[in-house]
Amino acid sequence: MMNRPALWRTIVALIISSALSASAQAQSIGDAMVTFLEAQVSRRIGGGESAHLAIEALRVGGGEFYAGDLGADSPSDGDSVWGTLVTVLDGSSGNLTDSNAGNACQPGDVLQFGGNAVVADVSYPTNFTAVVKSINSNSRPSAVYQQNLASVRTVQSASINLKKLSAGWIRIYRPITRIDALGSWKFTVLNNSASAQNYAIMFDINTVSTTNASATNTVGSFFVHKITTDGTVPCVVNHDNTIYVETGKGNEIYSTDDGSLAVRQLDE
Repeated sequence: MMNRPALWRTIVALIISSALSASAQAQSIGDAMVTFLEAQVSRRIGGGESAHLAIEALRVGGGEFYAGDLGADSPSDGDSVWGTLVTVLDGSSGNLTDSNAGNACQPGDVLQFGGNAVVADVSYPTNFTAVVKSINSNSRPSAVYQQNLASVRTVQSASINLKKLSAGWIRIYRPITRIDALGSWKFTVLNNSASAQNYAIMFDINTVSTTNASATNTVGSFFVHKITTDGTVPCVVNHDNTIYVETGKGNEIYSTDDGSLAVRQLDE
C-alpha cells in the first residue's frame, strides 16, 4: 500500500501534470489562432465586426467559440467572455491597475475592451475585441490583431502598449478547448452575398431555425449556431442550395461568377 507522503506526492504530480497539459492546450490553440489571423491580414473576417475576428480565430484554432458555452457576459451585458480570465487591466481611475500582474499573457489570448477604453491616443469602441499577436518582456500584449477600428473592416496588425491605458478597462482571456459532444453541432454561417438572405437550419425534415442574414460586410451577416439532434447531421438550406455542416466549421453563402447563389464550407 502506498504510504501517505508518497500518495500526496502522486496527487500533487497529477495536479501539476493536468495544469501543464491545460496550459499546453491553450498555447496550441493560441498558436493556431495567430497563424490563422496572420494569413487574414487585410482581409475581412465574418461580417467585419471586431468580435467576428475572435470567434472565427477560436473556431479555427479549436477553442470554444459559442458564447452560450463560454458563460454569461461580464461585468455587464455586451462584455463578452472568451475563456479563462487571465487578468483585468483598469485605467478608469487614472491609475493603471493589473489584477493579476504575475499571470503571463500568451499570443492568442483575447482582449475585451470596456468602459470607453483609451490606450495612448486610441479610443476603443464599447465592447471592442482584439486578439494578442505578441507579448513583451513583461508578458503583456505588445501587438494585436483587430478589425473594425476606425471603420477599417478588415484584419489589421497593430502595436499596443497597455501601460498607456488611461481610461476604461481591458479583460484578457485565455482560450479554452472546445469540447464536442455526440449529437451537438457548433458552426458559423456567413452571408457573403450582396443582398440579404434567408436560410434555414434543418435535420431530416425538421426545421430547427430560420435566419434572415443581412448583406455582406454587416454585423447581421454572420451567425454562430449550436444545434442538438438525434445524431442526424444538420444542414444549412438557402433557396435550392443545401450543405451538410460539420461541427467547428464555417459555412458561406456567396455569389458565383454567373451571379447565382451557392453555399460552401470555408477553406481554413
